[in-house]
Amino acid sequence: MRCVHLNRVGEQCRDQALDGRQFCAFHSRILEDDDPEMRRESGSTGRGGVSRFPLIYRLAALALLLIFLLDAFGSIRSWLGF
Repeated sequence: MRCVHLNRVGEQCRDQALDGRQFCAFHSRILEDDDPEMRRESGSTGRGGVSRFPLIYRLAALALLLIFLLDAFGSIRSWLGF
């Protein structure tokens, strides 16, 4: 049986599927290990409590959010005339 993976164009993978699986060796590493049911049950953290985003990205997002909120607060304050 051929691998059931379809690319973006809609063409099927040309490799043979592994015994007892639907995907070839390359696609089984990528697709079958990523189980959406397990991800939904465990919440937002997908792999046993490991965050998808590193701490530095979260800190950068927080800093950008604070900059945006302070700028918006300053604009609203100037409009109100305080």
